Amino acid sequence: MQKSLKMSVSKWFTLVSRFGVALLGTSITLSAAFEAQAAYSKPVAQTPAVSTATLPDGVYLYGQAPKPDELGKGYFVFENKAGKVVGALYMPSSSFDCAAGEFKADQLALMVTDSYDRTANPFEIALDRTSTVASSGNSSLPLGLQGFHKLDAVSKNDLRLLNVCKLDTQRAQK
Repeated sequence: MQKSLKMSVSKWFTLVSRFGVALLGTSITLSAAFEAQAAYSKPVAQTPAVSTATLPDGVYLYGQAPKPDELGKGYFVFENKAGKVVGALYMPSSSFDCAAGEFKADQLALMVTDSYDRTANPFEIALDRTSTVASSGNSSLPLGLQGFHKLDAVSKNDLRLLNVCKLDTQRAQK
């Protein structure tokens, strides 16, 4: 029986952060920590439809910390194409899980696939309309991901994780 879980990203990464040291030495995955949080999660309220917000097409890196590769902090590297997103949720020196979804009116709605058992769970990240994200062609768009800092430097490892998840998503769609 598969549970359908919905929670805020900050709660999910907070729980994962509590187990960050354990994650380094055990086979606990990010999705396992996600499932462990189920007892504390609250359903996300559905909001009426308003215009869908999105980021300009491109590759993005967001993190719980304002700098990359901080142990015990969660990161999300993703590519956005016309509001469709494919990416990887990870903690440095740990496993990663692939995610795919799309921008909705007030959230980034994702399905996160556990890298070990291949189960998929819904995961929403609230949009932060007070952030300013620079984009080519526009002076700026007031949009970010709640609970995350936008990071400018996408590393080779971030791109590697992203490419693995893009291939994984393409295979799943066939």
